[in-house]
Amino acid sequence: MRKDYKLYVWEGVLTDNTSGIMFAVATSVKEARKLLLKECDYIPKEDLYQEPKVVTTKKAFVTWGGG
Repeated sequence: MRKDYKLYVWEGVLTDNTSGIMFAVATSVKEARKLLLKECDYIPKEDLYQEPKVVTTKKAFVTWGGG
């Protein structure tokens, strides 16, 4: 059975002085959240449970740093 992977993107998260961004490639948003927590053991719940952008086609993102 073929798995359809998607790119899940959370923008405006992990804010300190400026906002960060989180990405995960997974088959579901639930799996994406698990992968993020495996990568980083602390992610604020209000960031983790935001609805991410879901990318299934060609797409580019640009995020400038602050400071």
